[in-house]
Amino acid sequence: VIDIDPGNKPSHLQLLSFAIAKNDMDEIIRICIPAVNYMPEALEFHYYLGLAHYQKEERDKALEVFKKGIRQITPESDKTLASDFYAIMGDLYHLKKMNEEAYEAYDSALVYKPDNISALNNYAYYLSQEGKKLKKAYSMSKRTIEAEPDNATYLDTFGWILYLQGKPLEAKPFFKHAMLYGGKESVVIMDHYAEVLYALKEYDLAMVYWNMALKKN
Repeated sequence: VIDIDPGNKPSHLQLLSFAIAKNDMDEIIRICIPAVNYMPEALEFHYYLGLAHYQKEERDKALEVFKKGIRQITPESDKTLASDFYAIMGDLYHLKKMNEEAYEAYDSALVYKPDNISALNNYAYYLSQEGKKLKKAYSMSKRTIEAEPDNATYLDTFGWILYLQGKPLEAKPFFKHAMLYGGKESVVIMDHYAEVLYALKEYDLAMVYWNMALKKN
């Protein structure tokens, strides 16, 4: 069908769904490139093309695709998809150590979808890494754990921000909760929890988690 009608969007989407199901990044790229050329206004193809490059760690290519994609966003565009474009751009900019550009992208993501949980968490965490705007980071992170109270990653971000605000006692229960929901699989989360415990002078337990983290990595 695509050979006969290269601009047939449903057929491109059908092929794309097969490639996504197989998690075949090269096939996703092969399908999306002509689709983007024939249908530049169709955000889905920009999105999956950029995501495939991202998964292949081709970050510059991914960023270029998303930059082109956002130029196609209109007031009628899907707000969730538009938000995800900017959220992923924020992640890519952060990986390239372009933090100001990353924060601008996250701000745009939250304009399109104020409850984009992934964008809220990443934005808050990266601010905490720099030790800046902790009140803003706290507010964003709080919304993520209200939305997903058992998500270890979001609990870690929130607990770490509390710790950086000089509130290790308040941070501790969030890390304890994270340990029940996958936190022990993350070196970073165990390291953060150990820092909190050490600040509370629970030295033995802090060493337990640091040793667990060392054994894992």
